[in-house]
Amino acid sequence: MPTSPQYETMQKGSPDFPIGLFSQTIYYSFSHHHIEYELFYLNEGECVFGIEGVEYNLKAGNVIFIQPGIEHYAKQINDSSIFHYYAFVFDGSVLGTEDEACRKIFEHMKIKRFLDLPSDLLEKMKHMTELQKDEAFGRQIQVKSVLLDILSYIIESKQYLELDSRMAPISQNTQKKTNSSHAVDAAISFIKQHYRENICLEDLLSITNYCKSHFIRVFKSATGLKFTDYVNHYRIEKSCLDLIYTDKNITEIAIENGFNNIQYFSKTFKDYMKCTPMQYKKIGMSVIVPSTIANVV
Repeated sequence: MPTSPQYETMQKGSPDFPIGLFSQTIYYSFSHHHIEYELFYLNEGECVFGIEGVEYNLKAGNVIFIQPGIEHYAKQINDSSIFHYYAFVFDGSVLGTEDEACRKIFEHMKIKRFLDLPSDLLEKMKHMTELQKDEAFGRQIQVKSVLLDILSYIIESKQYLELDSRMAPISQNTQKKTNSSHAVDAAISFIKQHYRENICLEDLLSITNYCKSHFIRVFKSATGLKFTDYVNHYRIEKSCLDLIYTDKNITEIAIENGFNNIQYFSKTFKDYMKCTPMQYKKIGMSVIVPSTIANVV
């Protein structure tokens, strides 16, 4: 009998490979949002999926596409039911910088919330999760290839609502905006690489060569968040995963995710999650179903 629960692996994305792969059997997932896109595939059972205040009954085979910043959760249909899902959670940067054609096309079209994907793509999605868990050589190329196959199918089958008219070839008139996009990309990449460290605004000014006022304006326009809010948001997201999927105590988690002051961590966490870190950890550990597949890494 293991001294601590075992769970299916959740493979988080990283700055150099911004695709996270998730495979879980659970009763409930917390209401949350994140700065990445999410492709959610219910593989087994049924669940209630809440998104933007509306609940939907999902059955095995249903697929949902979730935009960044959208509040969502999944919960059991009744007290005795459980469900299993796979998910791709990815950043737009996986398709290149903001001025590259693939990323521009993707970020300027409105993909339908409920998708109809063929069984072969769903099987590939499942296989990629297992491949990532085993840390197979070259898995990053294969995972990205499957994600591109899925996005390509969405376009081919016209499962998007509209193509934004702003998607146009880059000209001299848009060069200034393109430069700003590069700067924001560089800043976000730096934050994701160094969020465990003490990041100050001057760090980002030095890598973007922007003055303070211009950077603040450009960053807020691109992300919808102030620099400090973005950093804290990212740190809290990482802390949430550590609280549920590791045996580390709250002090360790706070420090390892860039919070040197425990009181500030607790206050910031409660501001974002509407509960304390300990409450989040206790609830999370009580609702996730133990598995014998793999220890969390």
